[in-house]
Amino acid sequence: MWRRPVPEDRISDGAARGDEAAVLREAVERLREEAVGLRRAMRTRGVIEQAKGMLAERLGCSPDEAFGHLVRLSQDSNRRLADIAAGLVGLAAPITDATDDDDAPLVEPPAEPGLTAAGPPVPAPPGAARLTPVPGLAARYHLAASALAAADTPEELARLLHEVALAPLGTVAVVLGVLEPDGAVALIGSHGVEQRRVSQWQRVPPETGVPLVQAVRGGGVVWETWPEWPAAGERRTRGPDGPPAAARPIVPGRTTCAVPLRRGDRIVGAMSLGWDVPADRARAATRYLEALAGLVAGHLLRVTAFDGGEPELAVPGGEHWFRDVLDAVFEPVLVLSAVREGGGDGVITDLRVRYANAAAGTGSTVGRRITEVLPGLVTTGTFGRILDVAATGARFEGRAGDFTGTGAAEVLTVRAVPFLDGVLVTWRPRNGLAERAARLGEAQRMAGLGSFSWTPGSGLDLSEEALRLLGLDPGRTAPITPVEALDCVSAADRPAVRLIASRLLAGQRTAALNFDAGLAGATRALRATAEVVGDPAGEGMRAVHGVLQDVTRWRRTEEVLSGVRARLAEQRRRGAAEHRTTRALQDALMAAPRQPDLPTPGLDHAARYLPAGEHARVGGDWYDIVRLPDGRVLLAVGDVSGHGLAAAVGMAELRHALRGLSYTEEAPAALLGLLNRMLWHQGSRRIASVLCGLLDLEARTLTWSAAGHPQPAVLRDATAALADGPTGIVLGAVAEPDYRDTVSPLRSGDTVLLWTDGLFNRRDGAGGRPDRLLRAAEACGTAALEDCLDHIAASLGGPNPADDSCLLAVRLASEPVR
Repeated sequence: MWRRPVPEDRISDGAARGDEAAVLREAVERLREEAVGLRRAMRTRGVIEQAKGMLAERLGCSPDEAFGHLVRLSQDSNRRLADIAAGLVGLAAPITDATDDDDAPLVEPPAEPGLTAAGPPVPAPPGAARLTPVPGLAARYHLAASALAAADTPEELARLLHEVALAPLGTVAVVLGVLEPDGAVALIGSHGVEQRRVSQWQRVPPETGVPLVQAVRGGGVVWETWPEWPAAGERRTRGPDGPPAAARPIVPGRTTCAVPLRRGDRIVGAMSLGWDVPADRARAATRYLEALAGLVAGHLLRVTAFDGGEPELAVPGGEHWFRDVLDAVFEPVLVLSAVREGGGDGVITDLRVRYANAAAGTGSTVGRRITEVLPGLVTTGTFGRILDVAATGARFEGRAGDFTGTGAAEVLTVRAVPFLDGVLVTWRPRNGLAERAARLGEAQRMAGLGSFSWTPGSGLDLSEEALRLLGLDPGRTAPITPVEALDCVSAADRPAVRLIASRLLAGQRTAALNFDAGLAGATRALRATAEVVGDPAGEGMRAVHGVLQDVTRWRRTEEVLSGVRARLAEQRRRGAAEHRTTRALQDALMAAPRQPDLPTPGLDHAARYLPAGEHARVGGDWYDIVRLPDGRVLLAVGDVSGHGLAAAVGMAELRHALRGLSYTEEAPAALLGLLNRMLWHQGSRRIASVLCGLLDLEARTLTWSAAGHPQPAVLRDATAALADGPTGIVLGAVAEPDYRDTVSPLRSGDTVLLWTDGLFNRRDGAGGRPDRLLRAAEACGTAALEDCLDHIAASLGGPNPADDSCLLAVRLASEPVR
């Protein structure tokens, strides 16, 4: 859940909105400067107010009169008003049990004109007591108490602590750590310490003997001395940081100490200090440090608890090495955390700056809300998009008007990505040249294109992508010599490259060449296209400009296609040879005599074999007519499944097997049963449809049986009809099929038609019962059988383009055979 303070579509596109954004930025900047001034004044306001109250009570005057006394005393002593006030408060409210330290500063302070130990008298009304401020640790404590109240972050707290409260005592560095639940100490603020050093000690485990851990576990101040550490101004002889790295403390200095930070009876953390003074002088401030630690503890809890919540021990992006990385980035980077309404899981209303790198250029922004730091984000509508990122975790990248107020560019490219518990935001100017260069580089990379330029007598100038294509370092800036470039070309292609170069030098205007290039086994197929740029005076060649293109994929694709084409051509050659063989075999098998083997009185017959219209689809259709020894005539048509040589061979086996079995004088149903047994036990996985009939000329009957094949048709008195009878299952489908014989009586002049289904089952949808065939037969009447079959074939559309077909016809004479 979240809500936008402003509408999303408020984009700065026109002059009016640009003026509105400028006015808003000026107002926010003015308020920011006022807030900075107030924050700076707050550092000393507290101690000044305390001194005013004390003087008003002691001198019996008004607060304004007391403030006037402080001002006059500051002018007379030439010291800051805050120092005068702190000295007075320190006299009235000394640090507990630390008064012995007040008059003995650890470091000789600089001479301050107009102020001695006794100090000048404080102007006061007649009869008023004289008060003399004494500079010491008590005054320094109260000055620090006022200054630390202005700190907003742990880093700022550490800096103010060092500058106001500790630097005058000789400290060189400060580190602040908070106690974690498992007893470890996490470093969250430092001043005067290398970020690399703080990063290495980011989290100190409880098992270590580091003074920070000892202080929080023992509850007392822990001191360490480092005699080998060079004092300020001394020459370093043990490396850049004094003692060996393994033995160095977290903070630098000849003397170090760790002081527990208490809040009541609770230890919330510890601070570690480094000194450039001898150990005895540093130890003299122990009571002062203990009193100061209580003050720091309260402020540490305050600055680590944003929006009044619990202290956040893990600061997003707080690792110092990560800050170094961000500071090294040229583009501005902000690390933001979500600000929720009511805390907890409330709606996200704003974002707080947790870290700003050096390029952000927004001054002291850490701890402040992004709407205060960059109000232009709101007017451009980008603020709502960044809130979307914090709420949904979806990345955002888009354009926005200039919200920085710097005027560096009219349009910025903004990118926001989820980061830890918030958002990481960065932006860059979207100027024309840089944008076009970036897009050109992306296009060259995606297309595998690189450019080059060559001036005779000098080196080759190659683009980043061209360097990569040749196998060279893309980051190289120095020109490439022609010899280096030629070494990248495969040895087999180098003569061709030299030839093209010589032709260009001889006056050829353009050239193109394919070659292989690359180093360390990473070979690419490249295509180079070059063009000569002539001298303006027309006196020869000035330079050669060209383009390198990675054609490796095209080359490989062409090689694959070439192989496929070769295999396809071979397959076609073999298919054509097989087709020719199949067609020859089929023609030989189907070249049955136009008359039966023996003269058959009283019977006329004709047959047609119609091969498929498509040359490659040779099928397994066949027919046969044989006069048997007992005077009967075998009529048969069939269709073996499949196409090609296998179907032709299967057709031949089946046709010859049936012709041989017909001499056993078995009935058609028995013959089909024997054929099925042959196919089933051969395991050929072929099936076939067959119509087998025995024509008895003397009895004028046709006994027939069908295995998955259409019934025969009888043409009588110009009427054609299918014979009634069952059709069994195709041959080869089951082991024991049930085939039955049907006896169809015939008359003189009847014509019997047998066919295969390829005759009328076509791609145009014609199929089912052979009605068209019957109608065509009726149109023949008593015409000769040869003419009748030609008429039927023509009426059905001629040869089937997708399948072979057969047509067999017999006609009984007018008188029965005796």
